[in-house]
Amino acid sequence: MSRIAEADDRGRIVVPPDIRERHGERYRIVELDDSVELIPLREDSIDGLRAAVGDALDEKSIAEIRREARDAAREDAIGVVAATERR
Repeated sequence: MSRIAEADDRGRIVVPPDIRERHGERYRIVELDDSVELIPLREDSIDGLRAAVGDALDEKSIAEIRREARDAAREDAIGVVAATERR
């Protein structure tokens, strides 16, 4: 199922009631190379994320996932700073 949603002038997107009833009120926003996904947050958000991305996180501990996320964020930040300095 897919639907079209538009952000309002404050950047808010409304999740339809039937989707909220099935998946809950809290979501993680995941930016991928060519899309953005909403991942429902369950009691164990790592299990919910694993369910959403399939085997991409298999065999990785929470510590490894966090370390990789921090490293990627650091690399992104360095790239932004470098790009800004070149201007």
